[in-house]
Amino acid sequence: MALYLAYLLAYLLTFYLAFYLANLLAYVLANILALYLAYLLAFYLTFYLAYLLAFYLAYLLVFYLAYLLAFYLAYLLAFYLAYLLAYLLALYLAYLLAYLLTFYLALYLANLLAFYLANILALYLAYLLAFYLTFYLAYLLAFYLAYLLVFYLANILALYLAYLLAFFLTFYLAFYLAYLLAFYLAVEVQRCSLSSEGPRLRSSGAH
Repeated sequence: MALYLAYLLAYLLTFYLAFYLANLLAYVLANILALYLAYLLAFYLTFYLAYLLAFYLAYLLVFYLAYLLAFYLAYLLAFYLAYLLAYLLALYLAYLLAYLLTFYLALYLANLLAFYLANILALYLAYLLAFYLTFYLAYLLAFYLAYLLVFYLANILALYLAYLLAFFLTFYLAFYLAYLLAFYLAVEVQRCSLSSEGPRLRSSGAH
């Protein structure tokens, strides 16, 4: 009986001790597990919160930087586009102005040049016309004067030559006739003298 009571007491003590130790161990383990889970939960919550916060901050930062970049890019693009458009417009206006100025200047110079060329051409044509008219009139005058001069010179020369010819012909003809007459008279005189001496000789010979 005492052994049985001792065994029962030992069993009860062992049971309660084991139960107590089990409860204590379970409590400790539960505390450790709860602490670990709380740590894990706090860690992951902190990590995800930090991640979300960092993500949104990075998103906001990137959005703000992208906004600033887009704004400045748009500003620069608009500035350079406006500058380019203004430059092109100024270039086109300058080209148009230069074209109009060149056109009107060329028109004015062409008109002025045409006026002076027309004056010069008219003056040159008038000079040529006057020159050729003068030349033609001088030619006609010289021709008629030369013709008249040649005509009168020819008449005078013909008269002079005719006079000389008549004079020399008359002179030589008269000389020739005088020579012939003198020769003939000499021959006749000699014949007469011979014929007069012939009867004398015949009469003297008869005696």
